[in-house]
Amino acid sequence: MKEIKMSIQKYWDWRSKSYAYDTEKSMYISNKWELILKELVSGDSGRRALDIGTGRGQFAIYLARLGFDVTGVDLSENMIYQAGKYALSHNLNIDFKTGDAESLEFEDSTFDVVVSRNLLWTLAQPDKALCEWRRVMKRGGTLVVSDGLWMNYTWKRIHHLALNLVKRIFQRDSMLSFRFFCSYAPLQKSLPFYEGLRFEEAESLLKTARFKKIESYDTSCFEINPYFKKKRMNNIEPLFFIAYATR
Repeated sequence: MKEIKMSIQKYWDWRSKSYAYDTEKSMYISNKWELILKELVSGDSGRRALDIGTGRGQFAIYLARLGFDVTGVDLSENMIYQAGKYALSHNLNIDFKTGDAESLEFEDSTFDVVVSRNLLWTLAQPDKALCEWRRVMKRGGTLVVSDGLWMNYTWKRIHHLALNLVKRIFQRDSMLSFRFFCSYAPLQKSLPFYEGLRFEEAESLLKTARFKKIESYDTSCFEINPYFKKKRMNNIEPLFFIAYATR
């Protein structure tokens, strides 16, 4: 398990400088995400929120602007460094720290809100992680989880990957795909949702972790896909979901 986490950490340390913020995609996407969080977790200022797998701190920024006292955790030290710089550039005081989503170093019933985006797919023990997330939440608190069916068929696309690298060896997207393959190909059997997951699978995990009032947010409110400009394999655009539940 330790080697799996080290490999994942190494990849995201490398990705930390190039991982895009919502604002780099479009202000529309950024504003839409912030409005959704406001709708799902708005409340009195000063409440505590935890962003798990915070990456470069995008969700943490949204929560801080909504008045929360925010903590952001990520396995990647470099991501945490980038997140801290990003928060300072927005004049926001957010507590960023390295941490393991499957074994959080917080007391029981610490946070009013817990959020996580695009993390479940890369966890070796997502069931254990969700139990941890529930543990650190206050009774009646809100969990917001977003993820998707990313179709990470890395091993099935190796010949396409090699061909693209030859054609576009110096292009950024090809190098990202190659580095992703090198990092995640050995981990596929250890990550139950490596290819991604649907809301129904996340709902099952949430029920097992004893969350209540599990709902799916209508993602059709996005006029454009917030993740991909192009369609993926078999011309199927990747699906993503937003689930929310209570402790």
